[in-house]
Amino acid sequence: MHASNTMKVILIAPLRSHTGNASSAHRIRDILECNTDVTCELLSCHNITSVEELNGYIGTLQANCVLAIHAYRSGHLLPGCCKPYAVIFGGTDVNEHHQNKHKMEVMTAALQKARFVIAFSRPMMLKAKELWPDICDRIIQQPQGIITSPSKTFCFHQHLNTHYGVPLGSHIFLLVAGIRPVKDPLFLVKYFSAWHHKKETVWFVIVGASLNEEFTLECKEAIDRLSGVLLIDCLPQDKAHAAIRDSTALINSSLSEGMCAAILEAMDLDTPVIARNIEANAAIVQHRITGLLYQTPQEFLDEAKEILSNQTLRTSLACEAKKYVTKHHSVDEEKLCYLQIIQDLSNNT
Repeated sequence: MHASNTMKVILIAPLRSHTGNASSAHRIRDILECNTDVTCELLSCHNITSVEELNGYIGTLQANCVLAIHAYRSGHLLPGCCKPYAVIFGGTDVNEHHQNKHKMEVMTAALQKARFVIAFSRPMMLKAKELWPDICDRIIQQPQGIITSPSKTFCFHQHLNTHYGVPLGSHIFLLVAGIRPVKDPLFLVKYFSAWHHKKETVWFVIVGASLNEEFTLECKEAIDRLSGVLLIDCLPQDKAHAAIRDSTALINSSLSEGMCAAILEAMDLDTPVIARNIEANAAIVQHRITGLLYQTPQEFLDEAKEILSNQTLRTSLACEAKKYVTKHHSVDEEKLCYLQIIQDLSNNT
């Protein structure tokens, strides 16, 4: 892009720390601005009260176009937007909010005027087409790009030993997620603790920020009664990536996902994935090829035990997962897609 084509973009999103939507917003902002003449201003949808206020920001910043993550949370600001915009589905908008009549009306109004609609995965795209048939010619499937940057000096095993008394040499099964009901972090813990009683070298470690105080307290109270299970606060990204790298397996137990970045990060870091068999996870994890899927706690335990005992399987899963994430979750391809979108939006200003 040349200087004469400098573009200013506003990216509206739910920017609550340690959530997938916030991570997506920062990643998209960063790739748009990296070695380009694009400037991308992040705005929290929770800090803007009306489309008039949004239009005021657009005028002040002299923005060419708008990107909005989450068809409901950001979408309520879009009808009446004075610049062309695209909507990026966040996950709960397609998976959950459509069940609420008011939220469905808000999302429909936002999507009617969207020049482009972006879905991270094929299941999300198909569900959106089913809910809003008139977006079929405007929807784009663009998977999240993944890049990891694990700390070279942080050792997760040493951290757990120093601060939580976990013996060095333990096998760590790691769940990384903001603590809220949709992540269902308690789904496996009683069963895992029972396994820990028989095999003291296995530990289930949940790393995540509290996104729901009442639910986090419930989780802490439940986990405090269990041996072999820890709930610890979130880590900076480089240390979180190192924790994934140092773990025996990355666990996902979510009831619903948009596209789980932690799964993709584990694939990039050569750590086997054991994920709950929900549609969004099955879209990126091919069972026994790039990871393992489970439906029940017993299935999870069987797979966790196999991960420990079967080196050939561990190596095969890590190798195939790395190939998959490199091919299908390229940051460079994601960047080209969004640059084309904002170029097209700006040309329609």
